[in-house]
Amino acid sequence: MGRSSIARTAFRLRWAVWIAWGSIIAIYLAGRFGLDLGFLKVQAKSDPELSGSPRIVADATIVLVSIALWHLGRMLGAIAAGDLFSARVVGAFRSFALWLLIVAIIWIVAPIIMALINGPDAEHTFAFKLQLRDLLTIGITLIFFLVARLLERARAIDEEMREIV
Repeated sequence: MGRSSIARTAFRLRWAVWIAWGSIIAIYLAGRFGLDLGFLKVQAKSDPELSGSPRIVADATIVLVSIALWHLGRMLGAIAAGDLFSARVVGAFRSFALWLLIVAIIWIVAPIIMALINGPDAEHTFAFKLQLRDLLTIGITLIFFLVARLLERARAIDEEMREIV
């Protein structure tokens, strides 16, 4: 697989990320503000019994996911420009992983914080709910950090090879 095909793929993936990101934002805003598009109705609701967190957590999640996707777009843009193992690519990838990790941690911590802020309910119980989605997201982002370290090592090998030639 040549460098040009990798650059083309990264260019296409970058556009796919931008389109998906724009769609996520548009659908979320439509649901958040209750926009009715006639043939399409989008709803957003927060069920405290299921998630334990208000809409502010969903809003924060969208902002943080947007930051993560922006860093992913930066990485793909650098690859499309011909940088395969540059510090810019590795840094953007590491930032992408970091912001996804922050999202996963917020999904776990936000219900606890909201329960502490709101105080105990009538039964004086406190439930700590850990979803498989949270664990998978944390696990995947930790794998992303490993991949970032592999990219750094590949960059070092690439620089050594350039010195030899």
